[in-house]
Amino acid sequence: MKKFFILPLIAAFLFFGFTKEIDRPKLVVFIVCDQATPEILKKYDHLFTGGFRWLIDHGIQFDQTYHEHGNTVTGPGHFALTSGLYPGNGGMIGNQWFDRNLGRSWYCVEDTSSIVLSDSSTGRSYRYINNTTLSDWLKTSIPNSKVVSVSGKDRSAVLLGGKDPEIVLWDDRNGGYTTSSSYSLSLPDWVTRFNQNMKVDTYLDSTWNRILPEEIYNNNTRADNFRGEISWSSNGPILPLQFDEFKLRSLNSSFYATPYGDRSLLSLGLEAVKFYKMGLDNEPDILFLGLSAADGVGHSFGPNSHEQLDNFIRLDENLGQFISTLEKRIGKDEILYVFTSDHGVLGLPEYLKSKGIDAGRIPKPTRDSLFTLALETIEKEVGPNKVNVYGNSFYYNTNMGFFEKRKATKILKSILIKIPGIESVSSKYELLKGGNSNIDIRLKNMVHPKKSPDIYLIPKKYWTWSYRSGTSHGSPYDYDSHIPFIIANGRREGSISTIKVKSVDIAPTIAKSLNIFFPSNLDGEPIPFK
Repeated sequence: MKKFFILPLIAAFLFFGFTKEIDRPKLVVFIVCDQATPEILKKYDHLFTGGFRWLIDHGIQFDQTYHEHGNTVTGPGHFALTSGLYPGNGGMIGNQWFDRNLGRSWYCVEDTSSIVLSDSSTGRSYRYINNTTLSDWLKTSIPNSKVVSVSGKDRSAVLLGGKDPEIVLWDDRNGGYTTSSSYSLSLPDWVTRFNQNMKVDTYLDSTWNRILPEEIYNNNTRADNFRGEISWSSNGPILPLQFDEFKLRSLNSSFYATPYGDRSLLSLGLEAVKFYKMGLDNEPDILFLGLSAADGVGHSFGPNSHEQLDNFIRLDENLGQFISTLEKRIGKDEILYVFTSDHGVLGLPEYLKSKGIDAGRIPKPTRDSLFTLALETIEKEVGPNKVNVYGNSFYYNTNMGFFEKRKATKILKSILIKIPGIESVSSKYELLKGGNSNIDIRLKNMVHPKKSPDIYLIPKKYWTWSYRSGTSHGSPYDYDSHIPFIIANGRREGSISTIKVKSVDIAPTIAKSLNIFFPSNLDGEPIPFK
């Protein structure tokens, strides 16, 4: 296994006493459920009998936990959770962005010095990210501690695992899990055996049915097959779903985003615990789990759907089995569980409209037309090849002068504000100098002075870029920023805390519970809990 060299800059770290060494957990299980929301957990609390029931009954729920950055997507969310830094400050400005120096897009965990083992594509790692994470602080403080990170998504696994884990694994979209040569020159044998036993092809004759009576879904969610959902089946966006309609190639590529993908991931996590003998000595270890099904289901069907309820009921059951197995293996009270999320989600606009909310979909044809008009106007009045558009943002070339930028900004503002569903067209400098409202602060915390786009389009509240169907996230509003945060242990009784918590507080809080060093220059700080 290749190891990253971490400078032990102890002078740059602060030490906070919290518990005696003998009291700290032997294993931290840090679970990030992609697109989970506190509202979902509360709404379905009465239906939980497994893992969620255990976490709630043995944990502190921090009800007022928010991502305090505006671009609420997977990369920045995971970054904030484990680095203790706002994405803007750390340069993790999105899942991908336009790199002005390279003249091309850059993926947030891209590593051009390595390859992905399963297909020899461009590697993934933490190599080019210039900060440390919870796992790195643990390794610096207690070098023999072990860190494993597994997820359905490569960026989730990498950003949780940091620079020096034992292994980082993610779904290879071909029926197994993989890593990159940054972490291992070959796939470990125990992972190869696990992949061989996954047998995703056997799901082709399976059906995703409701796990509970349909009446329960009708009583706890909106109507099934709601307008605006994306169908996974020829029968429409409803359960049951026949997996044979996916065909093997499609099923392999989307398996991680189904409830069965999360079940597989939890099983892989248990295998990692066994292989690395995690939690069996007094040097604490961390297992990171990035669950992806809620995001896959939520994007298509929305958070209030039969499908998402079924996904969480299944996850509750699978988490219960996972926790029970770990408690028996490592010992009651020896494990600290952390449950949180990288972002929330907007309800289907059609559903929100039915509730009297002014919601909508930003029309892509109008957007594209006005983007073209803006670029043509800049080319005519400022000059050719001055601006790059990537996603829904605009990047000025490095050779543009002050007055050229000012002219281009004026053109973009005057034209793009006409797009239906756009609240504002703002420069990054305007966002950095913004006010003190919650939204202003979140927008400020997502901007990096050099790497970020020069012009941002901020959607109106309850409006999404998902044009025809489905839903998304990525805004600074509470429905995208509000996340669950539970700290649980077998000896703890369930309780609820209403203190305001920032997602950047979570990593230093767990570091403090482990009695390890962490940087003094973080945006977050430890929160008190007993």
